[in-house]
Amino acid sequence: MNPIVKKYFDKGPFLTVKNKVYAETCLQLFDFQIQNDLVENDITLKIISGKYNDATANIISKQSGVIAGIEEVIFLINRRTNLKVKQNIKDGTEIKDKDLLIMLTGNPLEILKYERTILNILQRMSGLATLTNSLIIKNNLKTPLAATRKTLWGLLDKKAVFTGGGLTHRLSLSDEILIKDNHIELWAKKFGVSRLKSLKMILDFIKNNQVKNPFEIEVTTEKEAYFLNNYYQEINISAPLIIMLDNFKPVDAVRTIKVIREHKNSPKVIFELSGGINENNVKLYDELGADVISLGALTHSPKALDISLQLE
Repeated sequence: MNPIVKKYFDKGPFLTVKNKVYAETCLQLFDFQIQNDLVENDITLKIISGKYNDATANIISKQSGVIAGIEEVIFLINRRTNLKVKQNIKDGTEIKDKDLLIMLTGNPLEILKYERTILNILQRMSGLATLTNSLIIKNNLKTPLAATRKTLWGLLDKKAVFTGGGLTHRLSLSDEILIKDNHIELWAKKFGVSRLKSLKMILDFIKNNQVKNPFEIEVTTEKEAYFLNNYYQEINISAPLIIMLDNFKPVDAVRTIKVIREHKNSPKVIFELSGGINENNVKLYDELGADVISLGALTHSPKALDISLQLE
């Protein structure tokens, strides 16, 4: 993997509950889920309320896939409940039907209170991890596959993609500079200039502010890509440039990459392919020679993995 891609797109190691920011994100999500579920007003549990001996609940898979969310669920159970939890499998493990994932012990009413929230986290994160892993393995992808910010659960979705073997891309708007189509258009309208002139002004700004980290700019045409690369080389910006080819047809993308890479000073330019890429054509885009492919479908429309809780 290109070291710049590794630095810019692979933030997975930060997504652990050992990281205070990520831990707080997990807690906020869990609290949001249980508050909206009104667990303290469970009228069904009131019917069967009373004293019970501690019970055991097994969380098991009901289909094959890649498990994700184990770390998060155990952390949340330990921080927000009185239940005892025993882990039986690690995140990233390939699982099959009837595999035991987690065992819970405690008041059965408390187990039932949090059942749905726990399963929601495991099912969604495992669905994301499974889809990511499936696309990579099934298509024998050589180009790294990355998530986008089209997420429902933010950092947890990114963690799930990472668990499945994908890259996270940026974790937030504060990570690195990514100048997209609307940014270019906004600046063009503000100063009453063309899009190419807007690109020139943006690169001048980056040069004058001595940006050191990799920065990315989205282009929508070959002309913009060539102009961007030529001016970037002309003013000798030291920070690595990532060019996002957005909604490029394969024939246009491969030609653009080839032309720019033939430029004598272009080896440090990185190419990301994005837009219009899906499960059916990702293999085709994998063969174009880009450095990374980003796929919104990884996080905006996954199918949850079937996981259930059985109270003993």
